[in-house]
Amino acid sequence: MSVRKQILFPKHQLRLKQMGENMKLARKRRKLSAVQIAERADSARTTLYQIEKGNSSVNRCLF
Repeated sequence: MSVRKQILFPKHQLRLKQMGENMKLARKRRKLSAVQIAERADSARTTLYQIEKGNSSVNRCLF
């Protein structure tokens, strides 16, 4: 089974990246680690890292 790559317009990629940066800044302002946030979201730290980077392949149900 082949995996199809998701295609996003540049404006949507920019918005994902901005949203990830905002989440990272909010986490740091609250002095919370990525591990703490991941535990609260019942997710892996690497998933949170990918969201903060604006990766479009991450499942968005965590938001």
